[in-house]
Amino acid sequence: MKLSTRFVLVLALLSVQLSALAATLTLRGQGRTRATATVSRPVQDTPRQHIGLGTTPTLTARTLAPSFAVFPNPSKGLVTVSVSQLLTNTDYKLRLSNIIGREVRTVAVRPEAADGGMNLNLSDLPAGMYFYSLVQNDKVLATKRLLLQN
Repeated sequence: MKLSTRFVLVLALLSVQLSALAATLTLRGQGRTRATATVSRPVQDTPRQHIGLGTTPTLTARTLAPSFAVFPNPSKGLVTVSVSQLLTNTDYKLRLSNIIGREVRTVAVRPEAADGGMNLNLSDLPAGMYFYSLVQNDKVLATKRLLLQN
């Protein structure tokens, strides 16, 4: 068979499969009937016990979580902490831990100071990999890596 004929056949098969998958996902997400590639008639969905299937999306703490970064990364010791979407009535801290998890520095993050970025001097720490975490009321929101160089 020619290469162009094979290509057209594969493309046709792929388009049929994608359209069937799209119909399945669309109908299943609405909690109605679903179409399948093997059954020609619609099949009624069974009730779901999973959270979020067939329900309207809700805002969670993950979607409202503040975003933060430390730059430049890698750094020679002087870094800038950039944090956005902080709540005003909440206690935030930036916790810096070494590679084995021992906390080496904790810095309070104020919403007013975080808007323009906070400068932080880490030049007294030895070179290596560190983990920095944004902590809200003693709960870790996110953790990222930082590389310090000499």
